[in-house]
Amino acid sequence: MRAPFAMILLAALAGCGGKDDPAATASPAAGGFDIKVDGVAYSAELMPTATGSSLKVTRPGQPMTYDEGALAKQVGGQFCSGRGKRLAPWSLGQFQGDGWVFDGGCA
Repeated sequence: MRAPFAMILLAALAGCGGKDDPAATASPAAGGFDIKVDGVAYSAELMPTATGSSLKVTRPGQPMTYDEGALAKQVGGQFCSGRGKRLAPWSLGQFQGDGWVFDGGCA
């Protein structure tokens, strides 16, 4: 008797999520993931490096600019937390062309 009720409760709770939860979906064209933060779409791409990985954050349509490092770090942090990890705390980020790259990726 309790098992069906517990399963229904778990199913209902599984659909819950805060508004700040990143909605990450695979993006085959970019080789990364699409993520929405505060209603704006960004792309996050984990790339392998010689020492582990790096995370590149871009914004499709309108390239990110040099003065958006804090925003890129926020997006990267939310992307990593959606994967059960965090943005590597030692990562400072580096502006590269159309986005920001964080060495260490999600740790």
